[in-house]
Amino acid sequence: MKTPTAFQLLRALTPTELNQLDAFLSSPAFNRRLEMVRLLAWWQNNRHEKLDKKKIFRQVMPDKPYLSQDWYLLISRFTKLVESFLVWQELQQDELEQYPFLLRNLRRRRKARLFQRSMKQARALHQKRREHTAYLLYRAYDLEQEYYDYIASHNRQASTNLQEMSDRLDEFFIAEKLKQACLEHSRSIANQEAYDIYFLEAIEHQLQLRPALLAVPAIQVYHACYRAVVRGGDRSTFQRLRQAMETHQHGFPKQEIRDLYLLAINFCIHALNRGEEGFAQEAFTLYGQSLQQGYLLEDGHIPESTFGNIVSLGLKLNRFDWVTDFIRERACFLRPEFQKSLPSYALAKLAYEQRLLAEALQLLVTVEARQPFLYFGAKTLQLKVFYELGEWDALDSLLESLRVYLQRHPDLGYHREHYLLLLQFARRLLQLSPVDQQARAALREEINDAKAFREREWFLRQLE
Repeated sequence: MKTPTAFQLLRALTPTELNQLDAFLSSPAFNRRLEMVRLLAWWQNNRHEKLDKKKIFRQVMPDKPYLSQDWYLLISRFTKLVESFLVWQELQQDELEQYPFLLRNLRRRRKARLFQRSMKQARALHQKRREHTAYLLYRAYDLEQEYYDYIASHNRQASTNLQEMSDRLDEFFIAEKLKQACLEHSRSIANQEAYDIYFLEAIEHQLQLRPALLAVPAIQVYHACYRAVVRGGDRSTFQRLRQAMETHQHGFPKQEIRDLYLLAINFCIHALNRGEEGFAQEAFTLYGQSLQQGYLLEDGHIPESTFGNIVSLGLKLNRFDWVTDFIRERACFLRPEFQKSLPSYALAKLAYEQRLLAEALQLLVTVEARQPFLYFGAKTLQLKVFYELGEWDALDSLLESLRVYLQRHPDLGYHREHYLLLLQFARRLLQLSPVDQQARAALREEINDAKAFREREWFLRQLE
């Protein structure tokens, strides 16, 4: 028997929520059918048993013979009640969410005095909220719309709040569109997903005509992010983003401010890849702040790429003791399948930077590089160690294995270009004659011109 939708929903509830659902179903205000309470009780006591609809039906409705259509009606009604409970539960979590429904009801009942009182309470509650989300801007618009409907239904000749309603809608629309543009940029980097976010040029034009809109925190933060990160701004636009985030970060949910931190960090990483070394400290500071605030955790875990980037930045800034402590203290926050291999790789990078080349090779042997990012990271580090130790046969074998891997995995996105360049430049470096200054200069120029190449600094050092 296929598991009914209602039972799938019940599995998602906590024990406390199941008790609340029991109280919900037992209340005549929500349910007058005793079989619904019995069905919940049966599920709580027998959830691990194999589902037998006839047996369940007999226990829940003992006075009625089993009929297939009655079973499906029972389950359908129960599903609707569970879904109603979830909606009710959500409404209890946010008082502001309840006011549009209350105001609409009072308007329809033509209770003018009660409507005015509730509207005043709703606006006061909205003002007290220390949040800057686009969602809250929409709630402000929602309240103004209810007030407009109230005025228009009582006296069509009276002045309305249509201007305020339009202004609140503009604020929500602009903030949400800018947010979507930033999220699209983030998705395009991480997953090569492409979306068309419209009206951005019109929004830029409106913000030039109406600069007061930038006083709205959600617009200010997301516009700064859009200009710096999406449009590829300079250091001054990045600093405006940092200032806006620092000023307003406590007004955003943790997920939103986490996304903003990661976008700002991505800006720094791209600037570093362009050779702007000053952004290493900026990115390191951002990582430190977001670690301290707990913004970097996803479902309780540090993403592998984030862990690796933090280690790389710490090593770039010669913060060896800090990196050692970070690996030891934060490895337990990695997903279980990475808790051994990724710290080993990170410690190998640390050993390499401390010029402990033999130790770095020993650590790399323990790295289970099943994921492409870990495979290429380990192979790149081995390449450097083999070259610096003069292990030419081992290096030649390594380059061949890289070539085969790239041939078998064409779906590496923008990383593929970097590793093809790594392979090409490493081959040419090996073939260089020590006295051929012309070939050395040509290779140096090509490496400098390769914008997608992230190992430029090491290769240029070898050419010197």
